[in-house]
Amino acid sequence: MKNQFRILLLMLITSTIVYAQKASEIEMDEKHTIYKENFTTNHNTTLVLNLNNTSAQVMESPDDKVYVEYTKEFKNTRKKRIQDQLKLLIVSGKKEDNKITYSSKGRNDIHDRLYSFEELMINRSEKNKFLKDSLRKPVERKSLDSVLHEIKASDSIYRNKLLGALKIKPRVKKWKKSDQIIITKMVVKIPRNIHVRATLENSNLVFMDDFYNRATMNVRNSKLRFKSIGNSLNIFDFDNGYFNAEVVSGGSYSFANAKEVRIGRLRNSLLTTEFTKIEIGKIGSKNKIIDFNSKFIFHNFSKDFKVLEMNTEYSEISMFFNKSMDYELKTLGNNTRHYIENKLFDYKLYKKNMKPIMLDVLNKTSETLNNIITINTTNGIIRISEDVIKF
Repeated sequence: MKNQFRILLLMLITSTIVYAQKASEIEMDEKHTIYKENFTTNHNTTLVLNLNNTSAQVMESPDDKVYVEYTKEFKNTRKKRIQDQLKLLIVSGKKEDNKITYSSKGRNDIHDRLYSFEELMINRSEKNKFLKDSLRKPVERKSLDSVLHEIKASDSIYRNKLLGALKIKPRVKKWKKSDQIIITKMVVKIPRNIHVRATLENSNLVFMDDFYNRATMNVRNSKLRFKSIGNSLNIFDFDNGYFNAEVVSGGSYSFANAKEVRIGRLRNSLLTTEFTKIEIGKIGSKNKIIDFNSKFIFHNFSKDFKVLEMNTEYSEISMFFNKSMDYELKTLGNNTRHYIENKLFDYKLYKKNMKPIMLDVLNKTSETLNNIITINTTNGIIRISEDVIKF
């Protein structure tokens, strides 16, 4: 069974490498169009996406139409396998009144097994490292550009992490004329002015352009990567998977059991999280976070982030600040440890306006103070540093 998992994983890695190559580099034998359609829209149109075991690129439409194209290409592939590949795809699209519905369900032989196998191997690898060295590695402050680079390279980072867990050395693949190759490509083009409602399971979506549509998404066991996403009416319910976005601006986002949430810039948003790791390159203006038992890393703050409000329980928060930045940080609640520049801070609990305050840090270099961080915390850990946080 383990060898079967390794083969499936290598198939996924291989297909990703193939997908990245230029079409001119490989002359395919057959191309099958699974689905190709376009739908007219107006500002009242809703696009419903039901995707299961599906990978797709999402782009901005050049006009007011929704375009969907789904193809499979084969090289050196037996007819029977081609038929097996095609008959296991379930695809449909229709328009009723002002609602467009597109559904796609692919083969069930990679995504769900990949997630459980990936968890098995990475957890085993991390457990072995933990047994060798029980101390966590220090966290160094990253620039915003570094975090954005990691987001853009998230697919290759993810793939290299799997290769590392499996102790497989990456190598450059030189294709032979006899190699069997299968390339799957789905592209969805969406106009800016329509509402997108999506139900995603075991899927992988990469948004190639900025995405400012109103979006309501229910996501399970999936990977999403955005450039800039922003709409005050956005509602995301995300459970178990990977979320990467260069910019999140506006909307409400719920993350539960997510393996990774990495955001370049966050502003004007509400995050509700639990059992999740969240890394943010820069905190912008007016954000609120409600959490249970997650881990946060905030690398940078905008000079005028104004308000960051957090309500947390059993949360671990690591924050980096420049000494030249004006801000006030208050932590209210109880049973929380504070580390300032990697030293345990011995606070004395006091009350102000009937609220128990553990820490009140005022860093003021000018006459005005516009940036306030308020953390209501119970049974948590808060770490503050300028450049390195040690555990």
